[in-house]
Amino acid sequence: MKKVPQAYFISGVCGVGKSSVLMHLKKMLPADQFDVRDFDERGVPDGGGLDWHNRETRKWLDIAATNAKEDRSTIICGYAEHERFRGVHTSEDVPGQLILLHASGDTIRERLLGRYPTAESIKEINRASGVPLDKFIENNVSYAPTLRTLFEKEGAPIIETDNKSPEKVAGEIVGLVK
Repeated sequence: MKKVPQAYFISGVCGVGKSSVLMHLKKMLPADQFDVRDFDERGVPDGGGLDWHNRETRKWLDIAATNAKEDRSTIICGYAEHERFRGVHTSEDVPGQLILLHASGDTIRERLLGRYPTAESIKEINRASGVPLDKFIENNVSYAPTLRTLFEKEGAPIIETDNKSPEKVAGEIVGLVK
């Protein structure tokens, strides 16, 4: 039996592996059945913000509706949480499911320090997040357990990414969406 097309949001704080699994998902999932995208692919304005995030979520739900007409599900790798999602998702949208990627604070810290090694990359994350790199890292490390608790309360799928390759994590996501 074929699944009804859905919008899957692969969520988590920065550093849990959302961007790293994207290319593996594109390789593992048939393009005629799944459109795999990066939430931030159009760029992030200075400081990001809730209004921008809600507009982008709406854009992805509209793309998911177009894809559903072609019998394709949409997978969006980028931060989402249930309360915000419910504020944008309507009963007329395709069904949506949020999946959390989670990692320990040490893993998040290590990954983010590795992602922003140059003065230019640090300047860019400061611009996009509106805070210095050390504060950006600490915000993500400290919020990860809270986000996990919110997903647990929703009964949403949670995938641990510590000590796993992006390909292994992508395989676990594929198991949930197929």
